[in-house]
Amino acid sequence: MIKIKFWLMALALVLDSGLCMADDVTVKANELPLKAQSFIAKKFPGKKIVRAEKDSEVLRTTYEVLLNNGTELEFGSKGAWKRIKCKPNAVPESTVPAAIGKYVRQKFPQAKIVEIEIDYGRYEIELSNGTEIKFNKQFKVVNIDR
Repeated sequence: MIKIKFWLMALALVLDSGLCMADDVTVKANELPLKAQSFIAKKFPGKKIVRAEKDSEVLRTTYEVLLNNGTELEFGSKGAWKRIKCKPNAVPESTVPAAIGKYVRQKFPQAKIVEIEIDYGRYEIELSNGTEIKFNKQFKVVNIDR
């Protein structure tokens, strides 16, 4: 038991020492993963990348992108989107799973999706009216925060 506590304390010390701190580096648009570049070109045609950063942590790498219309994007290390924030504009409908889009049109017909995030197959969206909705992997609502 003492050995386990020692290793847990040692691990906590290593994690607290800054080894897990993100190393944010500005990158050029052509240094983003090809999948991310393609996504931006297809979903946000005509928009320019104002800033792109690569965030490297011990266990993961992400890319954060700001477009000239104020849209903020986050991509995983291989270029799959993780978060799209288009406030006050709507997130491109083609990026929203059909079941989520249908739910929003039925339950909140006056609102539009201004932010969407995916994490381990679960989605979280924010609507233009401020409502936040979480969906599980089967696209069932698990939480609504108004």
